[in-house]
Amino acid sequence: MDGGIREFERYLERRYPGRSTVKHYINDLELFRRIVDRPLREVTRLDIDRFVEEQLGRRLSATTVNRRLASLHHFFEFLATEAEDDIWANPVVWRRHRVKEGKLLPRDVSDIEVEQFFAHVDHPRDRLMFSLMCQVGLRVGEVAALQVADLIRTDKAGAGTRLRVRGKGQKERVVPLTAELVQLWEEWLVQRPQVATDAVFVTRRKKGISVRGIQDRLKHHCQQAGVQFTCHQLRHTFGRRMAEGEMPLPSLSKLLGHAQITTTQIYISGAALKVRADYQATMNRLQAQESGFSLPLAIPSQTESGNDGKENESATQKQEEELVDLRRFWVDLPGWLTKLLEEYIIYQQHRWKPSQVRHHTRTRLQTLRQVWGWLVAEREVNDIATLKRQDVQTYINVRLEAGLAASTLNRELRDLWAFLSFVEDRGQAVSPGIFRIARLKEGKPLPRYLDDGAYQRLEKRLLAEVENGSRDASLDLAWFYLLAHGGLRLGELCDLRLGDVDWQGRRLVVREGKGKRDRVVPLSTTVCQMVNNYLAVRGPAQTDHLLIFRQKQMRPELVQTRLRRYGAAVGVEVSPHRLRHTLATRLVNAGMGIISLQRLLGHEKLDTTMIYAQVYDRTMEQDFRRAIAGFENNREQLSIPLLPRTRSLAEDLFFHTRESVPAPTQVSNCV
Repeated sequence: MDGGIREFERYLERRYPGRSTVKHYINDLELFRRIVDRPLREVTRLDIDRFVEEQLGRRLSATTVNRRLASLHHFFEFLATEAEDDIWANPVVWRRHRVKEGKLLPRDVSDIEVEQFFAHVDHPRDRLMFSLMCQVGLRVGEVAALQVADLIRTDKAGAGTRLRVRGKGQKERVVPLTAELVQLWEEWLVQRPQVATDAVFVTRRKKGISVRGIQDRLKHHCQQAGVQFTCHQLRHTFGRRMAEGEMPLPSLSKLLGHAQITTTQIYISGAALKVRADYQATMNRLQAQESGFSLPLAIPSQTESGNDGKENESATQKQEEELVDLRRFWVDLPGWLTKLLEEYIIYQQHRWKPSQVRHHTRTRLQTLRQVWGWLVAEREVNDIATLKRQDVQTYINVRLEAGLAASTLNRELRDLWAFLSFVEDRGQAVSPGIFRIARLKEGKPLPRYLDDGAYQRLEKRLLAEVENGSRDASLDLAWFYLLAHGGLRLGELCDLRLGDVDWQGRRLVVREGKGKRDRVVPLSTTVCQMVNNYLAVRGPAQTDHLLIFRQKQMRPELVQTRLRRYGAAVGVEVSPHRLRHTLATRLVNAGMGIISLQRLLGHEKLDTTMIYAQVYDRTMEQDFRRAIAGFENNREQLSIPLLPRTRSLAEDLFFHTRESVPAPTQVSNCV
């Protein structure tokens, strides 16, 4: 394999001269060789499977694994082309090997942390380096490559001064500099040692500083300031700030040196300006309609929480990776099946969010055990190859007769298909007919929400807990308002970290929500108050999760149990997801735009948000009345008499009046 890698390296050096692309490609191939060291023509899809599983087992991100797969795919395509072998199949099959990626937002740094960091950077060279990243958005490699001659002056005062930057792919761009940056540049050049190199930033050894050297200096200053971030996060912070300043997208894209404007769009999503404005205006309207609980707002400092967010990270990782004991699911199942099920679950666990592994493992295995337990016992299935379409269809019919919901059966069918696809990819014969079984038709029930009276009774019950001032009461109010005012899913709530809350921006970032999609959620005044009160009594913990119980990450079961108890006390049936439904309907009916609501809730499709908007008919009633008023005005202008019954039918529709309807015999010309 080594000969092929060296040949590929020479090809890359010819194609990408002077770029770091070569180093990254070859590093990926060397990693692959350590795991799969065999003749190149003998590498199979199963070897690629093994490589992907090893990478995921190290908790590498989907983006990193897919990038390494791209390197392997390019490598094998090159080998087949050079060998002029048209039948040499590429072992990397994207449909099979690609790991699903989420939609992550840039990891920017809060303004408070930026100020805290620069307060501890007193070296003029370092201050200029990091200011160029934070105030102009330069990449760390671009900073290291700067030359003294790259400064383009226009006048002595420094106004209009620009900087020539050599970016990724040897693409150059010119960026404007502020007067502050020009001053920092001049201050550093006065103190810069006299050296032969033209590099702006040099070390004590009178050599140009490297990328690694800049990263080490950042790490040093971060430790001094008590914060933690990377050079690229400073660049993300610049992009977020410009988006918040409403810089036009094309200008921001050019300033950041992005080849595609869609890359820049991520910063706009991270700022979530439209969502934040719409949310705040809507919440103000809701609160104006209600007489609610209010406390003076106090934004907590970094130290008030009693946790700097970095304590005992290894304990957190260990807690997240606790696995379910699989043995209890294998009772009464044959060995040939349990071996395949165990391989499948381990394969899936690498693709699930660590905090969700326990939940997904239990639910997936409970479903598969139910299906396979019946198939083995009732249909005497003794091998994957002997499973037929009729076996599965009979199972569905039996379960339907037992009264199981169509949605539950469809979920069981999807889990069975996913498992069979897994074993088929690994060489097992599976009957194609099983995949042609039609899904059952499901109804479209509307989400369940709490009406205003029920919600207010529940809210007052929780607010009554404020009087005892205990840590548990503060915790309950914090998670309740994060659900009721933030629309978070239960898993998203429990996964929140201290660093996800930006107090100055009054927002929080939901990391890897459903579908591994990030989003920004604005914080209402009430949420800030309640979380602030909780952080004041939170105390130390073994994790940096925002919400903790007994010094560990708060479990979903705790929220579910306590919320049911609060609801039962006031006669309200409620769940965490029902609070999400309630917020969606309240915001829609208070006038929040449907697109902003979609982004707030983290829905991939607008149709999902529209379902939430349908559960409360106040908006529909208002729209109906406006339409009727316009319709009547038009008729009056045209002098067309209005049928006397039209208005009372509208009243019947919305107010259920008890006015009796005339009998058919009393209506003339009835057809």
